[in-house]
Amino acid sequence: MKIKVLLICFIILIFSCSNSKVIKISSSKELESLFEKPQYFIEVHLASGEYFLNPKSIIDSTCGNCEDPNTPIPATVGLIISGKNIKLIGPEDRSAIIHTNAGYGLFIKKCESCIIENLSITGGIRDTSAFASDAAIVVKNSNATIKNNKIYENLGDSLLISKNIVGIMGICGRENSKIEIIENEIICNSWDGIALYRDSEAIILRNIIDGIDKRGGRKPSGGRGVGIGVTWNAKALIEENLISRYWKGIGIFVDANCTIRNNIVEDLITWGIALWDAGKGKPKAKIENNIIYDVGACGISITHSQESEEPGYLIGNIIVKAAQDSAYDSPDFYCYQCALAKHDVPENFLIEENLFFNNRRATNDLPDYDLSEHEFYEQFENKKMIWNSIPIYKKSKFYKDFFE
Repeated sequence: MKIKVLLICFIILIFSCSNSKVIKISSSKELESLFEKPQYFIEVHLASGEYFLNPKSIIDSTCGNCEDPNTPIPATVGLIISGKNIKLIGPEDRSAIIHTNAGYGLFIKKCESCIIENLSITGGIRDTSAFASDAAIVVKNSNATIKNNKIYENLGDSLLISKNIVGIMGICGRENSKIEIIENEIICNSWDGIALYRDSEAIILRNIIDGIDKRGGRKPSGGRGVGIGVTWNAKALIEENLISRYWKGIGIFVDANCTIRNNIVEDLITWGIALWDAGKGKPKAKIENNIIYDVGACGISITHSQESEEPGYLIGNIIVKAAQDSAYDSPDFYCYQCALAKHDVPENFLIEENLFFNNRRATNDLPDYDLSEHEFYEQFENKKMIWNSIPIYKKSKFYKDFFE
């Protein structure tokens, strides 16, 4: 019986895909006109060229990252994509460039089976509300695949960023969304590379998330925020990504549930990976076979004070050159200034088989896990095969320093 049901579903899926209407677009006016209303079973092909969107004012009915999610937020949007079975595709070289001119660039809202592929998305403008979850792509109440896009230089106004701190993210997952984020370049945006908020889930696979200018501070430049941030009760599989030149690396906050595997996180202002319960949550994190390299504050920080049946584990990671910036030596800034900062660790949170080398400690009473140079390279040889298998790793600073 189950096989028959699956077969029927598969046939329906094939039939639906084969009956999608193909629409070719070559101007901003055509693109905006098409998405003035929800669309169904369409495949939209954008020609090479530049598309400048005219932003519209909206009231977002909920807030992505507020204590009270039922807070209406004023925002601007470049394009609202709603409906079912929608593909928005550019040429493979990503030469269709969308200038969103808005806080919510492409707002995927109430869209079932939406695909965004081969586009370049830029030119976001920061909204005046500090609570607007501005991003080049915002996904809410939708199922979406975001693949092989270049999301870059969504920066915003320096005065607003100075006032509100927050900038413009690359991709933001919002309520009741399931997202596949695969093989994108998310570069030089002024806030988190990828952020997931309440009731969102994502597979985040083989993306390059590069802040470019990690000195941004409150200026509208890249490198601000977190490379990947997963908060509230969001869930994520984060695998085989390269995150570099950011303020912070990968964050698992409050009640988030993540598997974080085979990522390179490097050249950051502060910490590499942080598991943080915010004093009220029960986050879960399986942190396995990642590389943390050359970061200003601690390599990995664990703060999990609540009892939990399955808090996760930290196994097989490589931490090299952590705690490099003495400006963060005080734990009041971020974490104990050493390779592995264990603030609160549940008894059943397993920590084993991690490699530490050439890390700094702020004070001698902090733990020193470092291996000798001979021991490190001997054990590192056994792990090299993993890191040779993914092409984007060859763009990393760690690869250049330890493989070439």
